[in-house]
Amino acid sequence: MYLSPTFFLDLGLRTIARNPFFSRDRPVLVEGESDFRLLEGQEGIVVTLGPNTSFFDRPNRSVCRWPGVKTIPRQSPHEILPRSFFANEGSAFLQIFCGGGDVRLNRVTTLADQRQILLSAGDGNVVEKIDLSELARDGAPPLKFLQPAYLCSSAEVAIRSTPCDAATMSWARAPYVYRAEETDDAERQAILCLSGRTMVWCERLAPGDSRDFALGNVIAATENIDSKLRPTSLRHPDDAKASDDAPIAFATKPVRTRLREFAEATGILFESMRAREGFLVCELTNRSDRPAYVYVQLNKTGFYGGSGFVGLMVKLVSAFLRMSHLPLRA
Repeated sequence: MYLSPTFFLDLGLRTIARNPFFSRDRPVLVEGESDFRLLEGQEGIVVTLGPNTSFFDRPNRSVCRWPGVKTIPRQSPHEILPRSFFANEGSAFLQIFCGGGDVRLNRVTTLADQRQILLSAGDGNVVEKIDLSELARDGAPPLKFLQPAYLCSSAEVAIRSTPCDAATMSWARAPYVYRAEETDDAERQAILCLSGRTMVWCERLAPGDSRDFALGNVIAATENIDSKLRPTSLRHPDDAKASDDAPIAFATKPVRTRLREFAEATGILFESMRAREGFLVCELTNRSDRPAYVYVQLNKTGFYGGSGFVGLMVKLVSAFLRMSHLPLRA
C-alpha cells in the first residue's frame, strides 16, 4: 500500500491535536503563576507552571511532564512552626496510626522556564476543579474533604489534617479529614482539585437549606455544614430552622465537650460501619448565616474509613459487620 506525504502530514497533525499538552490558547505565564486545565471528559488535568513556580500533587498521579521540572517529596502545604523533637515524632506517629499529624505531599516546581505536567484522576475517576478564592468571596468557610479525594492544588492553598467532630463524622466516616483554605498572602487564585467516581456534583446550600445524600457519596463539604445520620424510614424534618450560630472550632471547645463529641463521633462511625446501603441517609443542613457547599460523587468504590492503621481496621471491621446479620439499632 502506497502512503502519500499527505497521509503522514495528516497523521502528524492529528497526533499533535490529541496531545493534552497542545492547545492553541495555551497560556503564557510569568513567575509565580499557574494554570489548571481540565482534559476532555475530566479524566485528567494539565497543570501549567510559570518560571520558578510550584504546586502540590498527590503521589503516583503524575503521568507526563516536560524537562525542567523537579519533585521534592514529603513537603507540607502549610506553615509548620519550629517545635521539639518529641512533637515531630508524635505528629509522625499520628499520621501513621490514624491519618492525622502534618500533611505531606509532593511539591513540583519548575527550574527556569514555563513547563507543563499531566496528572491522571485515577482509574474510573474524574477531576473536579474548585476555586477556593471564589468560595471565600461568596462568604463560604474553609472546605473539608476526604484524604483520598485530593489530587493537586496550587501553592496558594493551605491544607491541614483536622480531627472529625460528630457532624463531620456523619459524612466522612474517618477520624481525620483534610481542611483546605487559601493562604493569608494569596495574591492569585487558590485552586484545589479533587477526584471522584464518574462525576462530582456541587450542591450550594443557602442558610437554612437542607439536603439528604446517600451514605458514603459525600467527598467534601464546607465547615458550616451540620450533618447527621437518619434512618431512611424517617422523613426529613420539615420544621427544621436555621441557627445563626456557626459550628464552634474544635480547638476552642472545652475538654468535656471534646470527649462527649468524640463519643458521639465514635458511635456514628460504628453505626455507619454496620449500615448496609439504603438503611441510613446523611442529612446535611446549613445552620449558619453563610452559604455552604457540598461535593458529591455519583458512584463510590467501597467503604472509606480513613488512612493509617485505624483506617485499615475500620475497613476490615466494616466488611465483617456488613456480611453479618446484626440488626440495626432503631
